[in-house]
Amino acid sequence: MATETTDGYCPICGKDVPEPNFKRFGELACSEAHADEYVKAVRAQKLRAVALEPRRPGPPQRSGCCG
Repeated sequence: MATETTDGYCPICGKDVPEPNFKRFGELACSEAHADEYVKAVRAQKLRAVALEPRRPGPPQRSGCCG
């Protein structure tokens, strides 16, 4: 059985990553700590993007229990 070698760079430190041991969101990392740090960075970026989106008005609110 052939093994696939994957060369890439750690998105945190830029170090070469010859082995696909730590991969998050399709990105290789050089260590578990950098993989976790990458996940935190992606989540923070997504939260910032959601926070900057303009709010859209929802459906009109009805008062009372039976509308």
